[in-house]
Formats: sequence, C-alpha cells, structure tokens
Amino acid sequence: LSAPGDGTVLQVAQNNFFATKSYTLTVTVASINTNVIVRLDGSIDGTNYAPIIAAQTITSNGTSVYSVADRPVKFIKGVLVSESGGTDATVTFNLAAL
Repeated sequence: LSAPGDGTVLQVAQNNFFATKSYTLTVTVASINTNVIVRLDGSIDGTNYAPIIAAQTITSNGTSVYSVADRPVKFIKGVLVSESGGTDATVTFNLAAL
C-alpha cells in the first residue's frame, strides 16, 4: 500500500469451523518519512472487522513482525492506518495463520 487503507482480505478458515486462531503480521516499510501506523483486523463474517493486533507505530524502514494467539476468526487483513511526515512510504503486508 502507498496510502492509508485496507490490504487484501485473506480467508483463513472454511465453513463455520474456526481452525485457525494464531496469526502473524509481517510488515515491510520502504521510503518512510516520520512513521506509519499499521494493525491486523479480523472478522467472523467477512463484513464486520475489528483489530486483533492493535495499532503499531513503525518509525524506520525495514521489516517488523507482530503476532497474536487465541483469536479465532475466519478472515484477516492488514491495515495501513496512517502515515506521518509525508506520503512517500510503501507498506507491504505478509500474513500467516495457524
């Protein structure tokens, strides 16, 4: 992402059986100005999302990893909440579910 918004939705469970409940969000930032704020949202129904990894402030280029356990959801998505100091940053999300 190069502007605040939602990343791609990843379906991590089939049917109504929540087989996954642990998630890792890997965030790679390039061309940062002051900081970016990111979080991981989860949903049971694919429509209503809420944070399952709270907002995290990143202040330098590179890769950061955040994890959460015991949160069974069916869908997850990375969110670029905001960018400060300019509009040059690019943010790449990689998601894993277990």
